[in-house]
Amino acid sequence: MLLGVVIFLGDDEDPHRVVRRLVDALPTGSHLVLSHTITSPAMPDVDEAVAFWNAHGTPRLTQRTPEQVARFFDGLDLLAPGVVTCSRWRPEKSAGPDGSAGSGEPGESAASGESGESGEPEEVAMYGGVGRKV
Repeated sequence: MLLGVVIFLGDDEDPHRVVRRLVDALPTGSHLVLSHTITSPAMPDVDEAVAFWNAHGTPRLTQRTPEQVARFFDGLDLLAPGVVTCSRWRPEKSAGPDGSAGSGEPGESAASGESGESGEPEEVAMYGGVGRKV
């Protein structure tokens, strides 16, 4: 499991090679579970926050594009829905106000994080996936 870990590897550390070495050491049938903060023109506030962190904090963070995150799964069988924003990776149906299971209908609950008409949770700046070694 590399949930929120690879963001701490800079490009100069060849993170794809590092992850490949870890996966190569695993037996067939094992899984890679990975999440990573992304950079996206649609989310300039996230880029600004990471830039602020890198200017004032440690350790440094390295954002990657969704395509760069997907490359960590090269050679693996991806489980559905693939490498997507984490809010859309097998989302649970939202709970109703009384705690009962919601219907999952589009726009059911603004608090559930659903975008409304599409019924899909809003995109977040964290992408992830699960791949099986074959």
